[in-house]
Amino acid sequence: MNSSNTILTATAAEAALVNRIAVQEQQVASALAPYDPLSATYTWLDTLRAIEELINLMTVDWKDDAFEQNLFTLPLGQLQQVPHRLITVRERLTTRFSENFSNRFTRLVIQGASIGAAFASHGFMEVTAGFQTVGTMVGYLQSRRRHFVGLLHMLPNACRGQQVIGALDTLNIFLPMIELSAVQMMGAQNALLVKLARSRLRLPECESSELAMLDTLYLEPERARITEVPLLEVGEKLLATQEPLSPDRLFSAAELRNDILAMEATYSAFDLMGTSFAHAAALVRRLSKDFIDRDYWIVIRPTDFEILVNELRVPPFLRSALVNPATGYMACLSTYAPLLLIDGVYRSTVTLLSRFLYHWRAQCLDRQKLYQIRTGFIFEKAVAGELTRQGFAVQDITRINRHEFDVVTLRDGVIWNVQCKNNFIDLELVDTDAHRFARYNAMLVRAYERALTKERNREHLLKAKLSLDEVQHALVSRFPVISDNPRMVPFSRIASFAAIADSL
Repeated sequence: MNSSNTILTATAAEAALVNRIAVQEQQVASALAPYDPLSATYTWLDTLRAIEELINLMTVDWKDDAFEQNLFTLPLGQLQQVPHRLITVRERLTTRFSENFSNRFTRLVIQGASIGAAFASHGFMEVTAGFQTVGTMVGYLQSRRRHFVGLLHMLPNACRGQQVIGALDTLNIFLPMIELSAVQMMGAQNALLVKLARSRLRLPECESSELAMLDTLYLEPERARITEVPLLEVGEKLLATQEPLSPDRLFSAAELRNDILAMEATYSAFDLMGTSFAHAAALVRRLSKDFIDRDYWIVIRPTDFEILVNELRVPPFLRSALVNPATGYMACLSTYAPLLLIDGVYRSTVTLLSRFLYHWRAQCLDRQKLYQIRTGFIFEKAVAGELTRQGFAVQDITRINRHEFDVVTLRDGVIWNVQCKNNFIDLELVDTDAHRFARYNAMLVRAYERALTKERNREHLLKAKLSLDEVQHALVSRFPVISDNPRMVPFSRIASFAAIADSL
């Protein structure tokens, strides 16, 4: 095949993927159109609350191993055969939290049992596996969190009919849309990203190539998670002022305000409050105090919202980030906007506001040079810790003859010199601009290739220092680049580093 035919084929393949994404977006919109927007949005908000509560049950210290085992191994497909197990779980949840909490849990697992059986009857066994027990359901729900929030942002506009959605109908109605159209849409988007990225690097087509974007537990990549940043003395003093939390709930307005305080304390060394995060934090604090309903829901009329943002002098670019103007699924999937306009009123939840603030914190900090440098050291520590777990002996070497090294390890008499690249890119860019992603990916890959060459050219320093003859070089990238170079390992695959090393 000559070069012109290759270009035409690549262009046709790209167009096919773009068309497939558009078709699947339309499928979601058409599937939602018959439903009543108010019942759809309100019931899905309730379901999302139950989903977040179920996922966070994993963090509760029950101090009772037998109950915990009973809870997470509760078989969804056999609820009618073992009703005593569900009754026992309900009683314990009611005692620990409330009857309303227990009712939300029960409705969710009943829906999980129903949709699991429906997927099984149609042969979707991979999805069905996510609804075997309460524990597997937690894993499935974690894997679909972005889709759940993206769907929420579509409902007020995409639903235009009169079919009312009941409290026990949400998973049966919405999960088939997510699995059969939305997940496939994301697969097509990732295929487009890979195709364009490989084409820009002049790499051959590869069906098995993929974009390993999400970290462990389906978390979105960050330069440094809040749990990884060392807390300074000034931060410890701030944390000492946290509000007491009610033990009978997993989420509350007080917990949201404590989340804000934790961010302010943890990132105090980077002057987080000298950025627009200060305006975002002030706004959310006011919403959590003056416009809170039942300690979870946020309800505010547009006129009151305008008065509030003007009073707090919220800058226009932050205002525009609070409400999602897009209606397409891909755009809704990428938004972190916490407010939805439902029946003429802005509504949100403490969990949506917390999600927004964590994202806004990253937006404010990611361009700061000091933050980039410090989080680079944190990233190196995280990589070193994971390599230690896999049997690599980390060496106390950071500099030789004024030459700096990131993570130097030994394994089986071989020096493993690992560079750590804490580059970062927003998921919104990945989802919305495949060509820009391909350009950025190519820039990183070429920079990484130069970095590996530089390390090979100075490996004699490591040989002399450690009195060993063999050196292997690798690079761990926070951002998951697309490349055929096995020495470039995305951090999302760091758990497989030893296996990758064995293959080199």
